Amino acid sequence: MGIEDMILELKDLAKNVDEATQKISDFKKPVKESSDTIPLAQEGISDIIKETEKAANNIMNLLDEINDNSAKIDKSLTDLIEFNPIKKIKDSLVNLQGLNKKNISMIMDVLSLLSFQDLTGQKLYKIQNTLNDTKIKLLKVLVNSEVSSKGLPDEKKREIYGKLNDIVLNDVTVAQNDVNSILSELGL
Repeated sequence: MGIEDMILELKDLAKNVDEATQKISDFKKPVKESSDTIPLAQEGISDIIKETEKAANNIMNLLDEINDNSAKIDKSLTDLIEFNPIKKIKDSLVNLQGLNKKNISMIMDVLSLLSFQDLTGQKLYKIQNTLNDTKIKLLKVLVNSEVSSKGLPDEKKREIYGKLNDIVLNDVTVAQNDVNSILSELGL
């Protein structure tokens, strides 16, 4: 391979580097937009989890209270039936007792149906974690491309990568303020 071939190879390599740099630059805007949008989605999911959990707990507490009242009603009806009243009153009391037991059964069905909330919460937590993982990956790509393209001093690179590692390793959920801090250091 002669010098002319090496020069052609170097020109080709420089062209590929320029194209890759341009592709990375084109990629920055959607990554930055995603980095801004993901926290909003995470907040919305957190709010949904909290509100559905709160509502489910309130409903379950009310149903427990209704169930307790129904048990007292059932006891009172049993006591009244034991007095052996006239047939018409006894039939009415037995009928009321049957309806009350049916209500108790339906309350138990509703309590069982509410158990879906826990499963829904688990699924929402998984979605939230996926969004957090995606935010971390996007942040890493953005930081790597910016640090590489800006020719920062080694000390500044270590500082930025140190902050990035602290954010990724120390937080279960990456705080948007931390992300914004790194992005602002990179001029984004």
